[in-house]
Amino acid sequence: MSKVLILNRYRLQSAAFHRWLDPGHELFLLNCSTRAVDRHPEAEAIRGRYTEIAEFDDYVSNPDVLATAREWIRAYGIDTVIATSEHDVLRAAALRDEFGLAGQGSESAQAYRDKLRMKLLLEAAGLPIVPYAGLQLPGDLDAFAARVGYPVLAKPRTGTGSRGIERIADAAQAAEFAARQGDQLADYLAEAFTPHELLHCDGVFVDGRAVFAEVWSWSTTMLEVRDEPVPTMAITLDADDPRRADVVRLAEETLRALPTPRATAFHIEFFDTADGIVVNEAASRVGGGRIQPTLRRLHGVDLVELAARHQTRSSPETLVPERAAPTAGFLLAYDADGARGFAPTECPLPGISHYESALPPATGAAADVASSAYLLSGVALGDSREQTGERLLALHRWFLDGVTAA
Repeated sequence: MSKVLILNRYRLQSAAFHRWLDPGHELFLLNCSTRAVDRHPEAEAIRGRYTEIAEFDDYVSNPDVLATAREWIRAYGIDTVIATSEHDVLRAAALRDEFGLAGQGSESAQAYRDKLRMKLLLEAAGLPIVPYAGLQLPGDLDAFAARVGYPVLAKPRTGTGSRGIERIADAAQAAEFAARQGDQLADYLAEAFTPHELLHCDGVFVDGRAVFAEVWSWSTTMLEVRDEPVPTMAITLDADDPRRADVVRLAEETLRALPTPRATAFHIEFFDTADGIVVNEAASRVGGGRIQPTLRRLHGVDLVELAARHQTRSSPETLVPERAAPTAGFLLAYDADGARGFAPTECPLPGISHYESALPPATGAAADVASSAYLLSGVALGDSREQTGERLLALHRWFLDGVTAA
């Protein structure tokens, strides 16, 4: 059996490693203080399951997280490291390299983190991708646009979400962007601005194949959400949508083209364009938003759990997906205007299986949410993609009508 170090930023309600992993494994937890063990209803059981627990303020940037990890690996002979968030993937990879541990190393983690490196690997494998170019010299952006046409996007090579992306409309903006970046221009890449429907594939990849995968269509792009925080929906494709099989096939080919670890969760973004489906970006971790709650309600599968069970060989075969409805989806509404008031408590609408708000409930209790960035989030199940979308829009209307003054 293994000694397993877990780097965690999630609510422990959604990261129940103490229940998921085989009891023969010895567990160690490095935890974000905002997700403190003592806030969990199973706090006693969690503390009893872990040999060591340490919790940190400023978790993402705190150097004591890695220092403690190194101390425990040396002291206890830890042989397995599990990480699920973007920042922890890089930390865990560095630890595996330093101590010679199995799993995703820095070469793999950086290939997923650095968008230019990723696209070079995907292009070399012959996969269809969004036209792109690395940037080195001030004229590179305009030269790229001369091939693909304006507008183009300038993207940070190691950015997340849509942070730092700029839409460049013409040669004057390209020159201004290059001058503003100066020596940091090489930290960006250029991409063609490609009209598309945004598709995502989320799942778990083990020994060269997807052991679980789901495909979604998104109502907006992250760039649109960043520029104007409009509500967004993601809904799983209908069972008879022929794009399902194409996207899962492309996802597996993408993961094989990259230096992917033996067992990992994945989140891959595709563009469905006038010329066909192309790969945009991939991540060796679970996706954000409400992907996880939706999959738990639709399939009864948690991607963090499934990946962790495969990584530690903790009886992954006991997780058998059971579809609760033909489709499911989630809605996110952002608090762009600093909304105030009390949220309605329980949603009575048909098909809504999960609902939460950053506003305090009308009962006066404190809001308990996964992310305070969302004014509203909810999950719906439906008989079709169309019905699921209608239910999510009805949730949004019901919520806005039900907010009461503070």
